[in-house]
Amino acid sequence: MLIVTYNVQWGMGRDRRIDLGRIAATVAAADVIALQEVERNWRPQDWPDQAERLAALLPGCDWVYGAAVDLAGGRPGLRRQIGNMVLSRRPVESARTLPLPARPVAGQVNDQQAITEAVTQGLRIYNTHLNYLEEDQRLDQAARLLTLIAEAPERGGAVTAPGRTALGPEDEWIVLPDGRFPTMPEDAILLGDFNCMPGSPTYRTIRAAGFADALELAGLAPHEGVTFPGDALPLRLDHIFLGTTLAPRFRRAWIDAEADGSDHQPVWLELS
Repeated sequence: MLIVTYNVQWGMGRDRRIDLGRIAATVAAADVIALQEVERNWRPQDWPDQAERLAALLPGCDWVYGAAVDLAGGRPGLRRQIGNMVLSRRPVESARTLPLPARPVAGQVNDQQAITEAVTQGLRIYNTHLNYLEEDQRLDQAARLLTLIAEAPERGGAVTAPGRTALGPEDEWIVLPDGRFPTMPEDAILLGDFNCMPGSPTYRTIRAAGFADALELAGLAPHEGVTFPGDALPLRLDHIFLGTTLAPRFRRAWIDAEADGSDHQPVWLELS
């Protein structure tokens, strides 16, 4: 199974050109695709609904979109949104997007961040984009998302029915197409743009919760590997973290240094 995370910066590459086609081509081989900074109805001169366009460019994928920022779009019913998108070759059984803690920063524009949970067959995918301004905000956000991930198997997902085995006509609206209630499996992957380097307090907090860094498993030292090359000091801000039950399935991980469709580089993981 191939998994990729990519902050697509609404499709704007280093050439300042918005091209969703090259984003789709970059991630097309993956079985699970996690994208951040996907816009809807923000730039009408390009593809207004980037989620719909990316889904069309990646046929055969089930997909969900979770808005982190949702603003008025200028006419009734039109919303301007930016957020996370998950595409999967397997059906997405359930999904939810939850806001993460955020607070104003004097003199700075600070947008809302969120985590999107997408449950495929036997796997929980958590796609997130953490605050870029302050370590304290990232730590608060990490604490919230780690609690969500840890408690999800016990709390369940969007629909729960513990002990219920017989389905009646009244249950039709809440079950999956095959008649099952949505599951909440143990296996979990946390991935996205964390805006933190290996060794930082936020990174250490996630690692202390039992998550393994896929790039570290691949042999990269903390100072190696660049996922955000556009800064004066190249940084490794994008990560894939594996829950303890998934680490034994690790095969390889790498950074796609050739991708040019964004100001970030995609991170890839292969599981057995």
